[in-house]
Amino acid sequence: MKILTLLSSILMLSSFSASALDVKQRFDHLDSNKSGYLTHDELDAQPQLLNTFVMWDKDQDSKISLIEFKNYLTNNLY
Repeated sequence: MKILTLLSSILMLSSFSASALDVKQRFDHLDSNKSGYLTHDELDAQPQLLNTFVMWDKDQDSKISLIEFKNYLTNNLY
């Protein structure tokens, strides 16, 4: 039983790391100018993301940070 619990814990941790890496990779792909932020211009080709820009941009600075991106995905998609 202890082995099963340990194995489950390892799988959960590796899954979390993979999803965190996936979020970072998605963000980096969208951040075409590599500024560390997503802007309206960078999301022009992604209308489904651009339409929800205001909900992502929690600090209302007209750009989306990696943390805002991660928080939105975590709270709304996963």
